[in-house]
Amino acid sequence: MNKRLIYLDNLRIFLISYVIAGHISVAYGAIGRGNWYYIEPVPDFLTKAVLFVFDMLAYSFLMAMFIFVAGYFTPASLERKGIYKFLKDRVIRLFIPLIAYYFIIGPLVKYISMLAKGNAVSLSRFFGDMYHSGVYGYVGVMWFVELMLVFSFMYAAYKLIFPSGLFKLKSEEFPGNWSVFIFIILFGLASFGSRMLFPMGGGYMASRPLASMVLFATSFFLGITAFKYQWLDKLTDAMAYRWFWIALVVMVAPVIAFVILKKSVGFGTIKGAGSAASLVYSYWEVIKCIGTGMLVIVLFRKRFNTQGKIAAAMGRGTFAAYVFHPLICVILMLIMSDVSLHPLLKFAIVAPTALVLTFGFSWLFLKIPGMGKVF
Repeated sequence: MNKRLIYLDNLRIFLISYVIAGHISVAYGAIGRGNWYYIEPVPDFLTKAVLFVFDMLAYSFLMAMFIFVAGYFTPASLERKGIYKFLKDRVIRLFIPLIAYYFIIGPLVKYISMLAKGNAVSLSRFFGDMYHSGVYGYVGVMWFVELMLVFSFMYAAYKLIFPSGLFKLKSEEFPGNWSVFIFIILFGLASFGSRMLFPMGGGYMASRPLASMVLFATSFFLGITAFKYQWLDKLTDAMAYRWFWIALVVMVAPVIAFVILKKSVGFGTIKGAGSAASLVYSYWEVIKCIGTGMLVIVLFRKRFNTQGKIAAAMGRGTFAAYVFHPLICVILMLIMSDVSLHPLLKFAIVAPTALVLTFGFSWLFLKIPGMGKVF
């Protein structure tokens, strides 16, 4: 890999590691809980608050950053391969894993999570009941892969129709503070508008809220634009830290309010389409993603732009780790389901164990002939 881009590879390792730990935090107490496969009851508020802060500070930012990095690498990939080969490669590397997860891995994850909950049923009975009920698989975390397929085909169609693009910025320098501010205003309004059409809590293929689609689509577009103008090289430390401190204030204020008010504030507050809380959350999410995104780029560019053998192997296995981590996580949760430990202690044990096993399994999986071409 080009040394200049090693830090982005390391950033992906960090992102998938936080995704794995975040899903485990949901299982062991983070407020909100979502649609994760396995959830243990947690009576005390302290555990919920601690894991909520861990999970919520990364919510949206992680996947938006994943999509941004994917968008950044897309133009070069299409230019190098051509449209036909690019789309063929996308189908092989995205559609095949999606199908494998939907029909095999996802149902296995669901089955093991049922065992962890104490619902004893044979595997054959589980699959039989699933098919008879008209459910043939589970998308789960692969909503991200579906989006990558859609975005890839849309970008290929755009380049086919407009090979030279539709617009060109007046300056190729990194946008100034006023430009970022105006972008946040427009971006936040668009996110707020999308939540009026698709309120929080609605599902995208029974997994991710449609309300976040504006965030993800914009992240992909920004990744493409950042590559075109080489913004990642032009982003200054001062710019990144300025917007991170702004984002930090925006992030921490509602968390403090949540802890003080305890159960008086929750996800139900921001679900209302067109509500003031939904508007605030839209801007909270946008500012958090932009400020935190700038910071991690400059930090990884400056401090994490080298790799040893272990990091290089982890970097090659990030996508496989994303695909297989739900299966490994629920297996560990099944093993720990009858263990009487405080949820925070369980989290402290399961999270690092899941990281090691997930990346280890991914490394071994990619050793299978042909798997490297798919994953």
